[in-house]
Amino acid sequence: MVLLPVLLTFWLVSSMGSGGGRRPTMLQAFIAGMSHGVAIHSKLYPIIYTLSYMAYLATRGSGDNALVATNTTTRFPWTEPRRLLSLIGIWIRRLFAPVPLVFMVSSLATFVGLTYLAVLWYGEIALQEGLLYHFSRLDHRHNYSMYWYWIYLARARMTSNLQFMGKLLMLPQLILLVYSSLGMAPFHLGLTVFVQTFLFVTHNKVITAQYFTWYLCLLPLCTDVLRLTPRVKRSVAFLLLSIGIWLGSAYCLEMQGMAVHKWVWLASVLFFVANVNLMGALLRSTTTVASSKSKSN
Repeated sequence: MVLLPVLLTFWLVSSMGSGGGRRPTMLQAFIAGMSHGVAIHSKLYPIIYTLSYMAYLATRGSGDNALVATNTTTRFPWTEPRRLLSLIGIWIRRLFAPVPLVFMVSSLATFVGLTYLAVLWYGEIALQEGLLYHFSRLDHRHNYSMYWYWIYLARARMTSNLQFMGKLLMLPQLILLVYSSLGMAPFHLGLTVFVQTFLFVTHNKVITAQYFTWYLCLLPLCTDVLRLTPRVKRSVAFLLLSIGIWLGSAYCLEMQGMAVHKWVWLASVLFFVANVNLMGALLRSTTTVASSKSKSN
C-alpha cells in the first residue's frame, strides 16, 4: 500500500529538471508533494525522504557547480567532510527556494488532509494508531533491534522515563537522515533513498523481518553505482551469518522456553554490527563514479 506512492514520488522528483538543465516547475513540485503526502499517510516511514527530495529539487537546474559533478570521475561528498560542510551552507541558502517549499507544503497539506478525513471517518483511533503510536511505541518483545533488551529491562525499573528513552533512541536516526540528505541526495537520489531506508531500519528500536523489504525493494534504484566488490560479498555473508545466529537463539527462547535473553540480545548486537559493516562496504564501493551517472539524477 506504500510502495506505489513511494516509487511514484521518486519518479516524479528524479525526473524534474533532468534534461537540458531545466528547472523543476512549481506544478511538478506540487504534484510530487501530493504523491509524497499519500505515501506518508499510507505508512509513516516515507517521511524520512522529505529532506532528500527537497535537497535534490533545490539543486536541479540551478547551475551551481558546487553541487553538480563536472569531472570525468568524482568522489561523493560524504567521503570528504570539508566539502560536505560547504554543501550544507549552500543547501541552507536554497532551502526556502519556491520549488522545495511548494513540495514540502504540498506534502504536508496532503498528509494532514488525509489524516483529518481518516479521523472524521474512523474517530480518534485513526490518529492514535496511524500516527501517534509510532512515537510512543516501545516493544519489549525480542526482535532484531539491539534495543529490545534494554527496553525489556527498563520496563520494571524506570517506567516513568521509558517514553523519554524511546524518543532519545530516535536521535541517531535523525542525525544520519540529515547527513545523508545533504551529502548524498543532490548527487544520486536513488542511492540516498536506499541508504536512508537501510539506516533507518538498522537503527530502529523495533525491527521485524518485514522491515527488510522496505530497502530491498529500493535496491534497483542504485545498482548503477553499487559494485559487488569482495568486501561487499564478505559483508553480505557476515550479515547472513548474523541472521542465522539470531534465528537460532530466538528459536531457543521462543519455541524451547530457554532463558537465553542475553544470547538473543548479543545476537541482535551482532546483527547491528553486520548491518553497519555492510553499509560501509556498499558506500566504499561507490567512492568513485562516472560523471554521467551523477548527472543522470
